[in-house]
Amino acid sequence: MTREEMLTHVALHGGYHRCEVGSVLWRLSITPPWDTFAVYLHQVEPVRRQQGKSALVSA
Repeated sequence: MTREEMLTHVALHGGYHRCEVGSVLWRLSITPPWDTFAVYLHQVEPVRRQQGKSALVSA
């Protein structure tokens, strides 16, 4: 594989496993947790959500 193919494989490989784990959890009637980067940002920096609203309200 080329370097680009190896890096792409490494970057995308974890997504495959996350999908498989989520599938197993659903089959066990367990709702998988929200673990996306966007959810993380909202939890760690909630003020970032408010930044766009002030621009919309003043428009």
